[in-house]
Amino acid sequence: MRGLPLELSNLSVTGAEGRMLVRAESLSIAPGESIGIRGPSGAGKSTLLYALAGLQPTAKGVIRWGDTDLVALGESERARFRRDRVGLVFQDFLLFEELTAQGNAALAAAFGARGDAASIRSRAGAALERLGIGDTARNVDSFSGGERQRVAIARSLANDPAIILADEPTASLDRDTADRMIDDLVDLARTGGKTLIAVSHDRTLLERMDRLVEVIDGRLQEGAFDA
Repeated sequence: MRGLPLELSNLSVTGAEGRMLVRAESLSIAPGESIGIRGPSGAGKSTLLYALAGLQPTAKGVIRWGDTDLVALGESERARFRRDRVGLVFQDFLLFEELTAQGNAALAAAFGARGDAASIRSRAGAALERLGIGDTARNVDSFSGGERQRVAIARSLANDPAIILADEPTASLDRDTADRMIDDLVDLARTGGKTLIAVSHDRTLLERMDRLVEVIDGRLQEGAFDA
């Protein structure tokens, strides 16, 4: 599935008691672009990422993916958009402990169109193999943190999403596995025309991105790669 352009304007996300968490006047991202988001802990990076996924109900302004403004949609419509268009990699994995690696990675097959199930399972298995998960029939409750992260990444890719949103995707991975995963994500964005946005402190990942966005005290600005 080809990527979607993002046009963000006058975005604000508030937290408890109306405290401002993120404010952004504008941000434009083209399909096929890979964007790294960095900033200090607590600056609002993850809040921004979840707003772009339609997971921040207090978001106001415009978050337009192609012709779809997430802010204007209801909760069920945002959930449908995520299911059909977005691959999410959460920092806390959010796997089903009682399912196998393959079952978790191919979870979208249970919710999508019946005719798509076989291709979702196939892509899930291929992604697990690329990421070094050979025992796909083992339940993830016995997996290490790094193995769980790899399963979560495979799940995000199984539905051939137009948009990939990743929150610290290399945090639990050893360097070799992290580098392979970065290669896969960047290749998907550039050759598949997908839109990739990754929050990370990993310099190696950030240096592979096309652009860098800094989040400081909830505000966005174009960043520069360190010399």
